[in-house]
Amino acid sequence: MEKKSQFKTIREGAVELMAPDNLIIKGPGTRTAGFYNMDQKLNRDITISFLRTVKPKIALDAFGGTGVRGIRINREAGIKAVISEINKKSYEYININRELNNSPVEVYNKTFQAILNDYLFDYIDIDPYGSVLPYMDDAMINIRNRGYIGVTATDLTSLTGSMPAKTLRRYRAFVINDIYRHESGIRLLIGEIVKRAAALDKAAIPMISLWHSHYYRIIFQIISSSSKADAQLDQVGIFDRHSGLSGVYPSSREGPLWLGNLNSEVAQKLDYIENPDKQFLSTMERLKTNDLSLYFADIADFARISGKDTKSIESSMIKLRDAGIECGRSMFSNTGIKVSSTVPEAFNIIY
Repeated sequence: MEKKSQFKTIREGAVELMAPDNLIIKGPGTRTAGFYNMDQKLNRDITISFLRTVKPKIALDAFGGTGVRGIRINREAGIKAVISEINKKSYEYININRELNNSPVEVYNKTFQAILNDYLFDYIDIDPYGSVLPYMDDAMINIRNRGYIGVTATDLTSLTGSMPAKTLRRYRAFVINDIYRHESGIRLLIGEIVKRAAALDKAAIPMISLWHSHYYRIIFQIISSSSKADAQLDQVGIFDRHSGLSGVYPSSREGPLWLGNLNSEVAQKLDYIENPDKQFLSTMERLKTNDLSLYFADIADFARISGKDTKSIESSMIKLRDAGIECGRSMFSNTGIKVSSTVPEAFNIIY
């Protein structure tokens, strides 16, 4: 174990932890022993909020790093937590932090597949470096019926279509890499997981979906039901932005993508964490309006393509509300608005 001078003391939520000096402040970084990413704090905050709301009995933090997620789940959500970490040095870090917080979490130096044999979990958290797909089948097979799986995906180059060959190879899909790429990317990932679940006669239902920085965060409920699996599959399809967004866009065939809701009704009643910061509060507000429309009305992009003057977000939302349309800021674009009308109707009102 390194000397204490090579550590930093971090306070996150209700826990204190020792993290290596080379902690990641922004971006994905490179996963190393004792991996701690400060940029994932929002991810963990939203997870704690969700778990405080749905209250599963036993949770697995499958890729422990410093143990911050599992320790916070136990301390702040009051849930029995198990942490698994295959890296021996990271396993040592987690035990240091468990003792530092006098936490009753159970910590194991085991692979993801091995720890699934020891418990029947109500919640499994999958936060690997890169794609979540290699772990999804095992998680869905071993989760308790009606339990939850939280996934953090950082392979955004393939999900957003910035590397089309990789998108096609990994997901057998096509995504346009433009202002709408992050909503398309998260819908691509949801659609893929819905299809994999259906092959196991299970329905994967998105409870919470968000994009932040370098990652997508989605929490699914997994239900053993072939009929519900079929119903979920019915919501995976192709999106054409000419008919779905505006006539100023050329016809396209993006997908297969998830075309259903990104969040469940749980997003409207999440139990807030203690001492929430501005980023958390802003994200919670955008979650609540995320499903007003399939995709969003991007006022700057529409103005660019149509040759019209750019409108402000504020004036655009006033026009929409005056027309009786509910609206809210999109989490996928700072110039995007989610609307209760169709997106083409919203553009007509704004412009």
